[in-house]
Amino acid sequence: MEAATRVTEPPLRLRIGWGLGSLPGSALSVTANVLLLRFMTDTLGIGAAIASSIFAAAKFWDAFNDPMVGAFSDRVSTPWGRRLPWILVGGLLSALVVVAAFAVPVQSGPALVVYMAVMMLAFATTYSLLMIPYLAMPAEITDSYHGRTQLMSFRVLFSSAGSSLGLSVGPMLLAAWGATRAGHAKMATVIAGIAALTTVLCVWLIRDAPRTARPAGPSPRLVDQLRSALSNRPFVWLLVAKCLYFVTLAFTLTTFAYFTKHVLKASDAWLGTFLLAQSLSVVASQPLWLRVTRAIGKQRGFMLAGACYGLAYFSWWFAGPDEPLAAIFARAIAIGIAGGGTFLLTQAMLPDAIEYDYYRTGLRREGVFTGVFVFVEQAAGAVGVAIIGFVLASLGYVEATEGRVVQQPDSAIRGIYLCMSILPLVFQVIAILAISRYDLTAGKLLEMRARAGAA
Repeated sequence: MEAATRVTEPPLRLRIGWGLGSLPGSALSVTANVLLLRFMTDTLGIGAAIASSIFAAAKFWDAFNDPMVGAFSDRVSTPWGRRLPWILVGGLLSALVVVAAFAVPVQSGPALVVYMAVMMLAFATTYSLLMIPYLAMPAEITDSYHGRTQLMSFRVLFSSAGSSLGLSVGPMLLAAWGATRAGHAKMATVIAGIAALTTVLCVWLIRDAPRTARPAGPSPRLVDQLRSALSNRPFVWLLVAKCLYFVTLAFTLTTFAYFTKHVLKASDAWLGTFLLAQSLSVVASQPLWLRVTRAIGKQRGFMLAGACYGLAYFSWWFAGPDEPLAAIFARAIAIGIAGGGTFLLTQAMLPDAIEYDYYRTGLRREGVFTGVFVFVEQAAGAVGVAIIGFVLASLGYVEATEGRVVQQPDSAIRGIYLCMSILPLVFQVIAILAISRYDLTAGKLLEMRARAGAA
């Protein structure tokens, strides 16, 4: 049985509660994705090629694991439904693993590399337990085309708050405590503690959220469900655009920690300040993108946001150590506004593609589709981190220990510029071309819904 009838416009408590669930995931993943690679190269003394390989391997495992977690959450029924228990367990375990990843008990050698690899694989697994069931819920909560966008805007709001913890508070704490092993461990404990508390609060607030029941009878094999999902044409083009966006997001966020240190010659405190301005701009942009979406639709809204996003990153090509602070903050705000649109709209199109699948097949497969969706996100993250690791290693980046600043060769600086400006523009152009093939509109969904009701 379904816990409640799906709602057209989710009430405020439900929007806040569900949106809050993105805060712990964002805080923990951003802390890992932005700071952990530099922690390995500049504090633990692990080479850039090895560190990025560890990162990429964990991301690929996460990607492989996501569809299985999605199918698992579709099939398992508990008194709390199919999603809530795994959100709670995944959030608490992810927080614990992030602390362990930065509080490293091993000093050096192969054992250090193995320890970091195990921690990254553990985080990938627990993060899937949190995020896959969480992202499967909007298709169950509401069947409104614009109501889903509104619901997703709350996710963007709290996701940005979580990102600010990792992107801003994290670096600021490192500036205060030092980019040493001990400083990183204390920083991770603060971020993980907040993530654990918000996970519990989220689950409590959405305990009565509408949800669909586990399908009766035996479920199709996972491989058959995946094959069927990939025959969903709007979903496939959404995956392509999302992949390119998240490749860009992965290597730009990781690159920015290097860019501020070696190009702008700025401290971690400034890194946190820049990224805070960017995150606040993401939040402030949500009313704008909701209006844009109502006016021109989700597809065209994404194309507009993607173009602005690529151009804003391209402008970093012209930045240097003497760059005025006003110009740096202008870029942060522009990237935040454009990124707010691209992030919101990739998320808002997913429930529509899931509903489209239901009308095509008659199957409730929110978890499987979300698993594939996040699979692409994590695979894109692996590719993004691999790109910067390959670029830095091939262009002679010099690693260090305990956060010491090392003079980098000109070739490494050029590689940082490449990842911060040229590649983001190229990938966003391709993403715009991909999403231009997405044809799932509000009118098309209403027509399919009417046909299903008549039948």
